[in-house]
Amino acid sequence: MGSKLIITIGREFGAEGHEIGNELAERIGFGLYDKDMLALAAEKSGIDVKVLAPADESYYGHALSPYLTIGRLSPSMGDKLFQLQTEIIRDLAAKGSCIIIGRLADFILRDNPNCIKVFIYAPFEKRVEIIKNKHDISEGEAKKLVKKMDAARREYYTYYSNGKWDRKEGKDILLNRATFGVKGCVDILEAMAKARI
Repeated sequence: MGSKLIITIGREFGAEGHEIGNELAERIGFGLYDKDMLALAAEKSGIDVKVLAPADESYYGHALSPYLTIGRLSPSMGDKLFQLQTEIIRDLAAKGSCIIIGRLADFILRDNPNCIKVFIYAPFEKRVEIIKNKHDISEGEAKKLVKKMDAARREYYTYYSNGKWDRKEGKDILLNRATFGVKGCVDILEAMAKARI
C-alpha cells in the first residue's frame, strides 16, 4: 500500500467501532487513534489529561460555563479540547495513513480527498446486549448507559458541526455491526482500503 489514506470511524455507542478500527489497523498496518487523542491534546496544550477527559466527545461546559471575560463567555474546556483535537487530526492526516475513531474526524476531514468516512451502527437491543456483557452490568444499566452515551455524542457532533449531525450525511459507508459482526465489518473495510490504495 503506497498512497496515503485516512479512515475515520464514527460509531454508535456499543457498536464496537473501536474494536473494528483496532482489528482493521492491525490488518492493514495503519496507526490507530482513539482515546490516545486525549494524551496528544494534553501534551500539545500542557493541560492535565484529567482536566480534559470530561470534555472528550461531549458537549461539555457550554450552558453553565463559569469562565466570564469582559461580559462574554470564554471558551469552555470542551471548546479548547475540540480545537486541539482538530489541529491534531489535521496534522495526523497530513503525515500519513491512519485510522481515527470518533472526535468528529469525518467532519473535520470532510474536504480531504484521501479520507474514507465510515459509520458503524447496530440496533439498540444489540448494543445493549454488547455493553451488558462487556461491562458485566444489568440490562437496565446497559440501556441507560447506551442512551446517555448516544445523546452525548449526538449533542457533541451537532454542536461542533453546526447542526450537521446525520448518520448518513458525509459518510462513504454505513455498516451494521449486528449484520456483519466485527470480522465482517473489518473484511469490508479492508477491501475498501485496498481498493483505494
